[in-house]
Amino acid sequence: MNLSNLQYKFGIRVSVPLSIIQTSMKYSITTLLSVLLAFFAANAQDAHCGFDEHLEKMLADDPSGLQVISDLSARAELLKRDGFEDERAGGVHIIPTVFHVIHQGGPENISYEQIEDQMRILNEDYRRLNEDTTNTRPVFQPVAADINIEFRLAKLDPQGNCTDGVVRVWSPLTYNASDENGVKGVSYWPSNKYFNVWVVATIDNSGGQGTTLGYAQFPGFGNAQTDGVVVRADYIGSIGTSAFNGSNGRTLTHEAGHWFGLFHTFQGGCNGGFFDDGCDDTPPQADATPSNCPQNANTCSNDNPDLPDQVENYMDYSNGACQNMFTLDQKSRMDAVLSGTRSNVWSNSNLTATGVLLPETPCAPKAQFSAERRIVCAGEPITFTDGSYNGEPTTYSWDFPGATPSSSSSANPTVVYNATGVYSVTQTVSNAQGTDSQTQTDYVTVIPSSAEVNSYFSFEGFEETEEDYLVISDGLGNTWDENDFSYSGNRSIVLWCNDGNPVGSEDEFQLPSVNMTLMNDPDLYFRLAYKQKSGQSDKLRVYVSKDCGETWALRYNKSGVSLATVSGTQSSAFTPSSQSDWELINVNLSAYANEEHLLVKFQGTSDAGNNIFIDDIQISGPLGIGDQQSDFGFTISPNPMSSDAVINVETTNSDSYSIAVMDVAGKQILNVYTGQLNVGNHRFELGRDQLGAAGVYLVTVEGNSGRSVKKLVVQ
Repeated sequence: MNLSNLQYKFGIRVSVPLSIIQTSMKYSITTLLSVLLAFFAANAQDAHCGFDEHLEKMLADDPSGLQVISDLSARAELLKRDGFEDERAGGVHIIPTVFHVIHQGGPENISYEQIEDQMRILNEDYRRLNEDTTNTRPVFQPVAADINIEFRLAKLDPQGNCTDGVVRVWSPLTYNASDENGVKGVSYWPSNKYFNVWVVATIDNSGGQGTTLGYAQFPGFGNAQTDGVVVRADYIGSIGTSAFNGSNGRTLTHEAGHWFGLFHTFQGGCNGGFFDDGCDDTPPQADATPSNCPQNANTCSNDNPDLPDQVENYMDYSNGACQNMFTLDQKSRMDAVLSGTRSNVWSNSNLTATGVLLPETPCAPKAQFSAERRIVCAGEPITFTDGSYNGEPTTYSWDFPGATPSSSSSANPTVVYNATGVYSVTQTVSNAQGTDSQTQTDYVTVIPSSAEVNSYFSFEGFEETEEDYLVISDGLGNTWDENDFSYSGNRSIVLWCNDGNPVGSEDEFQLPSVNMTLMNDPDLYFRLAYKQKSGQSDKLRVYVSKDCGETWALRYNKSGVSLATVSGTQSSAFTPSSQSDWELINVNLSAYANEEHLLVKFQGTSDAGNNIFIDDIQISGPLGIGDQQSDFGFTISPNPMSSDAVINVETTNSDSYSIAVMDVAGKQILNVYTGQLNVGNHRFELGRDQLGAAGVYLVTVEGNSGRSVKKLVVQ
């Protein structure tokens, strides 16, 4: 094979096997790879396909993939020659397809009708049955191709069970989805049998720019368990959440093209470089077309004849309303993949195994549900939403232990929990084909409807054995956790972002509700320790709610260098080594001074950067420790107490102090000590018989430098 046999009629672009490049042109794989990676990096756009970035990562991990690409180009050339027409012609290639909808109960959990609409668009586009074929310009009409590919939703899953071709999985990995965050591992069917389409809320765009709409894995190399296409839910089909984005459902048409071995029409620019899209009926193009339809664009003049940019091609970046065609040479590349790497997926035996030749048959439903909120106040109604899939239920049965009503046969029931606690929920769905149940253990947390704290509030150091704050984990890696690094006392709370928390994971902890009406000019104070990891930007936000968590208002928002309390960056795991690593944060809450039930939550968002430490949380008026650093500290042991306890007060200045025990309403029930204390440690006995009934009490120590409050649990 010589270079002249592979010249393109539209210009000087050349695609040759890697062996020729290595031996005739003297380019090493390393040199070639470095040039290609630089090219891919230059082609990121504001709203774009992530194929180039994904291919860049794969080639960096396995440069031998260049040989796969080169072999595909060579095979496509052979299929265009005489003697291979029978293989090219063939019949329609049926592709069994499965949609894995990864969601958290939001709009990303798109309807089955929206997926059916996407399937319609795919099949029209790949058979050239789309209504807008008349918009293909006359100069390109002769090369516009029917690809002879038909997509069908699978009717049998890998175990041979009835399926409607859609799997719905609840997972926070739907956000910032990527191969690296493991979204494809949440739900996967063998890629040699099915075309896997993962539908997600958002796609990670680290390493690129703007918004990534989708990305595909190139055929022939890479992990089989990641083989398929990832697409944003709001770019699936042309109805529902995709009705107004202008894509016309062509995002998946484009990404499926990559899955069949196509490159972008603008690949390689005007001169092609080491390789372009490998199709001589797509004119050279300097760059991706913006998201419009510039029909007069002609960004390269080195082709002969000099033709305009083929902006109507599905493999450009023009908007969906502009796109309407594949070409004959693109068909050759897809035929090369279908007769090689992806030959099993459309084989007769696989069509039988995946059930796509079977008549339409209803399936048994699979139970799945969500709640509008999972933390509610006692007495507040909560609505559950049916999310079952695979088959249409005809009957519903819900079990709500602890709720009123405790059961329901509605599709989307509303119940009320009148008692605080943590509750499980079970849903059972049935039709004539079968029954399925799902139980979510400890799914709903019910907190008191009246304030749990009726005076100033303090977690001095997360020292107690029964803290009543709530940790809300997204289930990805680490969450907020007590630890032995602290500003005062022995413990604080930390979000371990440095190791084990993927990019985009969000974890929260929520404080007990507080009655703000008894405070003068209230503020939230806490100690923060954080050192930035180079290039990473973890976030900390503080929200408040005055309606039992139905809505939240942002009161504090810092990230990256603005969050840091220690200057510089550190790639290893940061832990505070002294009090100088901590910073006192003051969040004004005066706008909520009249609220009788205020919730406060801390939300940490990982950028796989460094660890965020929080200590000494207090909500108080101007006498709180937040106004100035107090010159004392104290502990209570044991806590909870069932017999006698000891209050140990450590002072660094001689001063007048008062030590008292109050009930949760802020009423003093015991004066432990009032008077002068010298520098040192001071021990005060607290008898169980001095207190009333079992319950929660507040121990306060107050001096001229401030006031500190601790919760005491009496058994």
